[in-house]
Amino acid sequence: MIDKFVEKLLQSVTSAYMPKFRDIAQTRSNELADMKAKVRTRPEDVEAWFDKEIEKISNVDVTGLMEKMRKS
Repeated sequence: MIDKFVEKLLQSVTSAYMPKFRDIAQTRSNELADMKAKVRTRPEDVEAWFDKEIEKISNVDVTGLMEKMRKS
């Protein structure tokens, strides 16, 4: 009984959020490819990008992220 409920819940969540996750993954993939192209030609841009990414990860608000996903 619980297994069926959880399975249906996961299917619902997956179908609702999968397009968003795919968009996020594609955006990130493009961003990483861009940075890879800049590694040798513009290392200062790459270093600044890494600094920005490290700052973002250091300040992740999981509760806020969940709230944003719920609203969209």
